[in-house]
Amino acid sequence: MESPDSISSKQVGVRLPGHLYRWLREKVDSGEYPNMAQSVIGELTKARTLEEVRRRESPYYSIREEEPLVRMVNERIEGFRRELLDEVERRRRG
Repeated sequence: MESPDSISSKQVGVRLPGHLYRWLREKVDSGEYPNMAQSVIGELTKARTLEEVRRRESPYYSIREEEPLVRMVNERIEGFRRELLDEVERRRRG
């Protein structure tokens, strides 16, 4: 069996829940992506990048997660970070 790192591309067939299909279809219809396949690839790539960034950033501000104040501060930081990323993306598209 091949290791996942040696696979350059792989076709996968899946069924999307209706809400995800409609969300991706809107992205195609608005011109953000040329077709459904590209919208799936693009959004999965964005999600993976965000996950990697979160994984790298979390040690900087997570000292003791069990403390309610620390958890609240971390949630606020994460909320601001998401808002900033959304704003950057909106400005890039607009």
